[in-house]
Amino acid sequence: MAQAGRNAYGEEMRRRAVRILSEGAGHRSLARELGIPDATARQWARAFAAGGEDAVMNGGSHHRAYDFETKLAVARDRVERGKSVREVMIAHGVTSESSVKMWCRKYRDGGADALVEKRRGRRPASGERRDDA
Repeated sequence: MAQAGRNAYGEEMRRRAVRILSEGAGHRSLARELGIPDATARQWARAFAAGGEDAVMNGGSHHRAYDFETKLAVARDRVERGKSVREVMIAHGVTSESSVKMWCRKYRDGGADALVEKRRGRRPASGERRDDA
């Protein structure tokens, strides 16, 4: 059923999931029919609702970056307005449940400033390089 690695479910399994979700089935029916964990079925159903077939077929293999305004709108809708994860995923076209949850956690802990993207990698060298021979 499942393979080792990041994308644990193959293309055929995901295709079957898309077909089932397209027919209007919920995540519990999906889990039962495919023999997959309920949590996986729920993630796929939410991703399908927010991003359609591509969101399920890509299964996290394509990282998508979201701008600050989208992150802030998602966090405010969820934290301040009490919308469900599914509702905000669909409203803002975010296909990753984990991203929504992470943005909400950051927003609760540090407000809007916590959602600003931080630079990654090594800091640029300041000044000139010294060669003492």
